[in-house]
Amino acid sequence: MLFAVLAVLAVLALGSLVYPVAGQEISGSEVWLSGVGDPVMAVALSEDGLYSPVITEWNIYVYDQNATVLWRYPVSHGESVAISSDSERVVAAGDHLLLFDREGNIIWRYKPDSRIRDVALTADGRTICTATDAGLCVFSLNKERTVANVSWTFEAEDRIKSVSVDGGGTGTVAGGAAGDVYFLSGDGRLLWTYRTGNGGIKAVISRDGSTVAAASSQQVILLNRNGQLLWKSSVPGRIVDVAISRDGSTLLLANGGVAVFNRSGENIWTYATEEDIGSVSAPSASMQFLTGAFDGSVSFFVLQPETISCGTPDDTLSNAVTAAAEPSQTSVAPPQGQTTSQQEGMALSPTTPVAVVASAAALIWLRREGR
Repeated sequence: MLFAVLAVLAVLALGSLVYPVAGQEISGSEVWLSGVGDPVMAVALSEDGLYSPVITEWNIYVYDQNATVLWRYPVSHGESVAISSDSERVVAAGDHLLLFDREGNIIWRYKPDSRIRDVALTADGRTICTATDAGLCVFSLNKERTVANVSWTFEAEDRIKSVSVDGGGTGTVAGGAAGDVYFLSGDGRLLWTYRTGNGGIKAVISRDGSTVAAASSQQVILLNRNGQLLWKSSVPGRIVDVAISRDGSTLLLANGGVAVFNRSGENIWTYATEEDIGSVSAPSASMQFLTGAFDGSVSFFVLQPETISCGTPDDTLSNAVTAAAEPSQTSVAPPQGQTTSQQEGMALSPTTPVAVVASAAALIWLRREGR
């Protein structure tokens, strides 16, 4: 019996480390604050939290974990920035598409026909996705990640405002000016379109590819990989950027401040500031994130789970086990709000496989003891 209890407790501990659960209190702290002098257009954060590229209209900066600027490079009409998981490649977008190595040396550049509005990079840094008014253009790099060629393109019915790609490059998400969310395969085939009815959509996909988030001016929606609606919520203030953690468990919105939601749609933490935050990045599952503001400030934050509230110890344990063992509740998007041409497996809560394995191990042990 002792082993079974320990197995359940292990699942609960792992779940609290992976993502904030329902009813869990969250505290946040600003680790460092810096400034670049010009309005920040976009930020990116490496998965280990050690490197932080920041782009303004005229410069790209890369910070280390101590808020030291490692290097700076001038750009023209900077719009977006991204970094590979190993931090060896940084890509900046604006009038030009620039690929840098870790030390800030340009190793490849490209001049598009129209300004690039957004850019995304796969975890290995071998695929670059760009969004322009004309659509999507995706580049594949060679083995050395020094030369890129166009891999595929996609033309949408409206102007593309944002692009995001999962870590393996198997799923690409784009947000359109008319409010549509497009999901494409790794080779550029359109798999589904979700119509939000709201203009100026910013869409992102988690690194593990399980979850898609999209935000308009005052509303945010969460979808699974199949385009099924998980939840939607109205948010005060004007949403200008959205970020999602690697496992899809935590959603962050830049709306002047920062609003943090868990996978169930609960607003678990809010940061109000006079800095007018307009960009946010949170690529890992460690609850670290980076923000950029229109006043030129750059901040690095860490969120920490505190306690699981409500109920007696027995009730809390029972409820937490249920939450860890069951997948997140999903609902099918209205037929008129979604066009789907291919179905994939339903996204589960990140701890579901762990809970199943732990439960099975406990049952096997109990049966052996009974003999």
